[in-house]
Amino acid sequence: MPRLNLRNKLLLFAVVIAIIPLLIAGQSLIRIARDEMKSSANEQLVATTRQVADEIDTYFDETLMAPLLLIRSALDDEKLGIEEKIALLTHGIADLTDVVALQITIEGGNLPLVVSQDRYAEVLRAAGIDPLTVLRTAPDVMGAFIASGAAREIRVDFVPQPGDWIATVMLPLEAPVANQRAAFSARVNLARLGAAVAGHPFQQTGTIDIIDADGQAVLADAAMDLTGRAIAQAALGRIASGTPVIAVESYQGPDGELALGAFAVPGAIPWAVLVEKSEADAYFAVGEMIRSLGIWIAVGLVAAALGALVFAFRISRPILRIGEAATEVGKGNFSARVTDVHTRDEIGDLAGRINTMIVQINERFQLAKFVSGGTIAAIQKSDSGGVRLGGERRVVAILFADIRGYTAFAEPRSPETVVEVLNSYFQRLADIVSAHRGDIDKYVGDQIMAVFLGEAMAADSTACCLAIQDAMDELKAEHPEWGLDIGIGVDMGDVVMGAMGSKERMDYTVLGDHVNLAARLCSYAAARQSIVSAAVAEKVRTNPAFRLEALEPIKVKGKSASLNVFSVTRARAEADRAPPHAVVAEKVD
Repeated sequence: MPRLNLRNKLLLFAVVIAIIPLLIAGQSLIRIARDEMKSSANEQLVATTRQVADEIDTYFDETLMAPLLLIRSALDDEKLGIEEKIALLTHGIADLTDVVALQITIEGGNLPLVVSQDRYAEVLRAAGIDPLTVLRTAPDVMGAFIASGAAREIRVDFVPQPGDWIATVMLPLEAPVANQRAAFSARVNLARLGAAVAGHPFQQTGTIDIIDADGQAVLADAAMDLTGRAIAQAALGRIASGTPVIAVESYQGPDGELALGAFAVPGAIPWAVLVEKSEADAYFAVGEMIRSLGIWIAVGLVAAALGALVFAFRISRPILRIGEAATEVGKGNFSARVTDVHTRDEIGDLAGRINTMIVQINERFQLAKFVSGGTIAAIQKSDSGGVRLGGERRVVAILFADIRGYTAFAEPRSPETVVEVLNSYFQRLADIVSAHRGDIDKYVGDQIMAVFLGEAMAADSTACCLAIQDAMDELKAEHPEWGLDIGIGVDMGDVVMGAMGSKERMDYTVLGDHVNLAARLCSYAAARQSIVSAAVAEKVRTNPAFRLEALEPIKVKGKSASLNVFSVTRARAEADRAPPHAVVAEKVD
């Protein structure tokens, strides 16, 4: 039977479904259509912004400013008296539909001459508002304008009731009034301009907003801050420059949707016209193409699925079997195997290799239980050449813990019972050492040796001593018939840490005088006693959790001078604990 490898199967599958050519062709069509739609949308945005900006310029420069300048010129005629000027203002406001108030302000005067439009004044009175509070331009505003010497100033404010945008147009008077400098101002209702913007045909598919130099919306239903919009931020810099400009931007809107936008700065007033349209609306035709393409792709997928049925079972089933075996191994079940996979291709080879790998992983997992954490860390850090013999000087804390009464306990009992009890103790001790950031280096008979690293090694090893003694008390309360206690010794200092032994059989451990001393302290410790060296005591002396008691100096083989040692207990009340030993006793099994 000829072998059909997985690569050929996948190639055959791709040929059958024929989806890739369809996707490439569709993507090309969509890209072309998208570019065309983007160009068209940009042209629409530019045309709309230019049109609205031109409407604003026409409104202010021609519809509004032209008659106001004529009225200002008449007011500057020195032949007119105050009554004639009042009549001029009265007739002028009657002819200007949008102007709701005209005012003459004399520098330093607090009682300006105000002529209001009767229709708008009635609207304000109906809303319970005194017309003068809205229609009169504040004297301090007019005074500041007169003092500035500006040729023209326009301000726009929103009147919540009745909800209108009112523009204040201020013009200086050349002829003095009552021998004082004076200015002419008009309050203009921008409702007609706002209605023209709101009724623009573009509003059906997009939005048109107008902002001032501070990024606040004008001519809207209410005052709004639009500085958070990307298009508004781009326009604000152009408003400050005072240069009429039209620009197009593509950005992400506040709702996260991509949008196209354009802005224009009119020349008549420091505003910016913002015209925006979402890409979804701009590319509606492209969306229809994508939906149509999706339908055809779905048809192709159905046809491909029918053609691939022959291959699906033979390909998917082995992969599922491999996945199930990998899941079981991840749970720690190393007896799992990939079964019922008999294909003569790469998947069949993979299944066999995974079964072999599971066997090897199980072997290595079991071997890891027979070595210390330091050994595993050394293997993980080694290069391709493996772990090499030798070591490095390190500062560590070493703890030895030896079970007291073990010989008397083991003598009358079977070896199986002794091993079971000993393993129960070792399991509890191993958990405590691990919880205090230590690593058990080795088990020697009924004794353990643990190593602690890091800046807190002294505190960690000392706390571990006390936790071990607490655990021994608990075990003794549970099994008083065993009669087992423990003695502990701890020292710290420079040691050599590394791989010791031969190339064929090595052990990753610590060697040095401080290791020997820790073992000696353990042998000197009495049952339920923890002895630490002077080096350890110096590090934990200020720790409020420990209580140190100096013991009689001891003589250690190989040392000419006696060594100061200390018994360590918890700092809390010890009424429930056995009293500390005042003298060091020899170890007795």
